[in-house]
Amino acid sequence: YSYTYNGMSGDHGHDTDGHAANTTEQTKQRKGGKRRQRHDELFRSLPRTASVICSNSMVRHLSDGDTARLREYIIDRCPGSSEVADMLFWVAETRPDELRTKELCETLEAVTLVGSAINHLLVGSDGGGSNNRSRGRRRKNNEEESTIMTIYDLACGHGLGGMLLAYRFPHVNVVCIDIERRPCWTTYREAFERFGSKARKDDAAVTTNCTFEVGDITTTLRPKSGDYLMCLHGCNELSPFVLTSAQRYRTGYAVMPCCIRDGLLGVSTTSKNNNWGIADDGARYSLQVGYLAGKFGCSKVVAISHFITNRFLIIIGNNEPDEVEG
Repeated sequence: YSYTYNGMSGDHGHDTDGHAANTTEQTKQRKGGKRRQRHDELFRSLPRTASVICSNSMVRHLSDGDTARLREYIIDRCPGSSEVADMLFWVAETRPDELRTKELCETLEAVTLVGSAINHLLVGSDGGGSNNRSRGRRRKNNEEESTIMTIYDLACGHGLGGMLLAYRFPHVNVVCIDIERRPCWTTYREAFERFGSKARKDDAAVTTNCTFEVGDITTTLRPKSGDYLMCLHGCNELSPFVLTSAQRYRTGYAVMPCCIRDGLLGVSTTSKNNNWGIADDGARYSLQVGYLAGKFGCSKVVAISHFITNRFLIIIGNNEPDEVEG
């Protein structure tokens, strides 16, 4: 599988050799482009804890300068849909405790990458990961017959990722699932209704294609072949479960692992006497994610900015839908 950073190949590793480090930095600048550098500058300027954005930082409490730059970033990440910035800042103003800076940035970065992967699977896509709204139909093994895709935002938490995908792909059904529905999900939906636009005049609502189900995904998930499973920041057993489900039901998938308990995947990275264990958390995380990706035969591992979070890798792949019975 390949390793990409927001759609471009790259390397976030730190090299102790000066020449190698300079070469890596030049490669990142050359391949990442000015947009990537501009975004990283924003992430580095936001309230931080150690090397990542502070998890307690709220968008409502940002400085005027950071607020202005964050608005520009949102518009840049949602081309053709500048109203998304109005939605999110309305949430920050009316419900200041429901929009965290780190959650917003990592969700937008992840959804950009996941949305591009979904776009490639949809019939009518331009194949370039654009923000154009598609018909949301996916062919089965090049057959003429196609099926409407459903995207599942699993263990969705605040549910903003699923809501953004529903708005980008208005003809695709999006189901957000978690063991409870947080108040912020309702607030986000209200914001989309206030500032968003309907894909069709006869739609009952802007987010008519997005629903929420309360339940345990390990017992309730029943996708159909050709659907898409997304799980952002799934802890421990959850990421392998989603990848196993994607294989079982023949779906596409995007999994962003969070915590991976040592030994969970049958691979140990720590030693009791500390003689050989991997002490660096970043190296250990990357190793575990890489092993998980290889085990399930993913097509690529992509990364959001490591200036946002130290859990920045997303496993992306596709299990070809079952053949259409003739």
